[in-house]
Amino acid sequence: MKQTLQGMHVEYEEPLPIMLDNTSAIIISKNLVLHSKTKHIAIKYHFLREQVVNKVVKLEYIASNEQIADIFTKPLLREQFEYLREKMAIVPFQRH
Repeated sequence: MKQTLQGMHVEYEEPLPIMLDNTSAIIISKNLVLHSKTKHIAIKYHFLREQVVNKVVKLEYIASNEQIADIFTKPLLREQFEYLREKMAIVPFQRH
């Protein structure tokens, strides 16, 4: 993600915020001790936890209805689509 942003000459501050609506993932990323509930998670998925510990990224909670990425990943009701589109400062195409 950092390389993509750098390639596009987009400035960002570190740690890079990642907005998500999964509070369990945020809690697990901050807990340095593996518990019985988390040891079934494959090793490769602990990469994100390492990035949080190393202060490369930070996970921040955002409510599901505010998750702008949803506009690209799932079908939405018209009202939700238009709301998220507006948050991205995209205006609808107007035919003349």
